[in-house]
Amino acid sequence: MKKKAVIIATVIFVVALVSFYGSIPAVGARDKVKLELWTFVNTHARWFRSMAKDYKKEHPNFDLKVTEIAYEEMHNKLLVALQTGIGAPDLADVEQGRFGDFIRGKIIPFVDLTDKLRKEGYLDELVASREALYSWKERIYGIEHALCPVVLYYRRDILENAGIEVPIQTWDDFIKAGQKISTGKRKMIALSPDLWPILMRQRGVGWFDAQGNLTADSPKAVETLQWIINLRDKYGIASEAPAGNVYNPAYYGALKEGAYICHISADWYAGFLKDNVPELSGKWGAMPLPYWKDDPYKRRTSCYGGTGDAITYLSKHKQDAWEFQKCTMLSVEGNVRRYLLTNLWPPLKPAWKDNRLYREDPYFGGQILGKLFAELGPEVPPQHQSPYLSIFHSQAEQWQSTYWRQILDRKMTVKEAIEKICKIVRQKMKR
Repeated sequence: MKKKAVIIATVIFVVALVSFYGSIPAVGARDKVKLELWTFVNTHARWFRSMAKDYKKEHPNFDLKVTEIAYEEMHNKLLVALQTGIGAPDLADVEQGRFGDFIRGKIIPFVDLTDKLRKEGYLDELVASREALYSWKERIYGIEHALCPVVLYYRRDILENAGIEVPIQTWDDFIKAGQKISTGKRKMIALSPDLWPILMRQRGVGWFDAQGNLTADSPKAVETLQWIINLRDKYGIASEAPAGNVYNPAYYGALKEGAYICHISADWYAGFLKDNVPELSGKWGAMPLPYWKDDPYKRRTSCYGGTGDAITYLSKHKQDAWEFQKCTMLSVEGNVRRYLLTNLWPPLKPAWKDNRLYREDPYFGGQILGKLFAELGPEVPPQHQSPYLSIFHSQAEQWQSTYWRQILDRKMTVKEAIEKICKIVRQKMKR
């Protein structure tokens, strides 16, 4: 009788639940969730699709649509979608230079991840200086894809034949080595506009400071750009990059001919070398940046580039998007697989212990680049975000096409060019 009574009571309880909540789903069943993610980077798109395929094996009701859109179009389209509330994705890759566009309004259109990252222990695992790019007023809205440590790539064969000891310790030593090797058309390095922000950050200065003040015209920033120009005009170890930058066929052609011995850039440029000058395999090496003599920390790296993945505030599946971010952006497996595909060194410190990151690279003469990136990782300086960073970048583009040209042609001084840019940006900031 007791057993029968228990059964009857259970049936009554279940019927009551059904009448209150509706039909009870089968155990483990749930509605299908389909997220959409936008990115402007082809390798990111391929990595996300690969990760989603494996994620679906454990979460069969999950689907991810990855949409790859050209850089400018994607960011502009995302801004419109978030402002109008129509057609926005659940997740989006936002390049650090455009992130400021999204935090200028009263409402930030991305999910605040600060508490989630802190509660689940990720804040201690992420390199804080990189998260600064996607933070505003001490709140974090995106997760960085890459650490972007900057190194000095160099022609191993040429430096060895010249008896130059590596790593080169200081920038003064770099100049001396360049004067020993640079002859005729062969120069130690090519002058390009991106050297300014890279070397400026190495010295602890950025476009903006942590409080959002414009600092691109600070004495140290001006001094750094003048030093770069002096590599050509005073020390004779540099010449202007062919076609004006280091991302074009003319520059790669010059590398093939041995016209430049060194190249300063981030981890991801190793892939550019492999893709564009494959015939130089085995001849390249990488070392820390020489440090500045007036730097008490003797910082041997900088940072260049960055893209953060964010959850949009319009997503109807914010928790599912967060769980997918944890699987991809915040897992050791995801970070390691991304490095193997893209050569982007992980900003997640626990991933640095994975042996797969430390493979000998035949292109770099068997050097283990991962060992160098891990060594320099803790020294990577912060890049501070600002709602006006994208405005400065738009002026910087004008600087690259106009002012940089006039500086090189000696029609304008370094200080005059920087002051013109900063004056325009400050006027726009006041508006």
